[in-house]
Amino acid sequence: MSEDILLDVKDLKIHFSKKKMFRDPVTVHAVDGVSFAVPKGKTFGIVGESGSGKTTTALGVLRLVPITSGSIELEGTDLTTLEGTDLRDARKRFQMVFQDPYSSLDPRRRVGEIVREPLDLMDIGDPDERDQTVRELFVKVGLRAELTNLFPHQFSGGQRQRVGLARALATKPDLIVCDEPVSALDVAVQAQILNLMRKLQEENGITYLFISHDLGVVQHLCDHVAVMYLGQIVEQADRISLFKNPQHPYTKALLSAVPKVSAYENREERVHLQGDPPSPINLPKGCRFAGRCPQATGRCHETPPLLTEIGSGHLAACHLIA
Repeated sequence: MSEDILLDVKDLKIHFSKKKMFRDPVTVHAVDGVSFAVPKGKTFGIVGESGSGKTTTALGVLRLVPITSGSIELEGTDLTTLEGTDLRDARKRFQMVFQDPYSSLDPRRRVGEIVREPLDLMDIGDPDERDQTVRELFVKVGLRAELTNLFPHQFSGGQRQRVGLARALATKPDLIVCDEPVSALDVAVQAQILNLMRKLQEENGITYLFISHDLGVVQHLCDHVAVMYLGQIVEQADRISLFKNPQHPYTKALLSAVPKVSAYENREERVHLQGDPPSPINLPKGCRFAGRCPQATGRCHETPPLLTEIGSGHLAACHLIA
């Protein structure tokens, strides 16, 4: 990537220790050495099945879970070293849009108060002008300004997610982390929200870190994509390269599972994975995907592959790639 980098994550590890009565404590390797960089004004997608660590990675970037090791830099500021007031002040620069628009808004508060809350907590702007700022934010995300006096239950799912976007935009952040923001919405509403996010990005220069399991959504919105499996990135590339020329067997399996327009289209390319991912507590010795990979060799079971560049900005971690 030749663009200016806004978010630079290096060797991020997030491990959770679990204590058991009369037994030694065990460690869950939720995120285990993840590195990526997100250019300014672009969208970086992280995909993978449930349990791959993509949401935990996002929470780590936001400093919402304890970080075991590694660094997270936001335009030169190391977020991993910030504490207390310094971290609170830095939060103006990064915000989050949550997955479920039905549970991420306080049902007892009016939506105008919900969107205004970040302005009050972080002392942004003139207090007398904050209500007007909230109304302007509503208009920006496609809602009428007079709706600020309603409660969340009076909105549809798509409208609630627009309120969530308005709340995230309130502090004028450089980075917005989106944790599957359209997965709970109807397909038609998904398209509306994704188009709104792209429009807001073009107008405000926002950078998105986009977490999803839906490859169709990722292909529509993201500029660069990383594929995670069991706490590690197994492939990373720009959107076009990843979807047109996937290299890792796991990526190929994910892409082959995307429904086709025709029931007979590319049927011979369908990759069927057997079994479930290994436990993040008891990790395999070699490649973490080897137990499910139809092409795995003895080396795959013994030696973990490194994430290496195989093309212009295209990275993959696989012994089978020459």
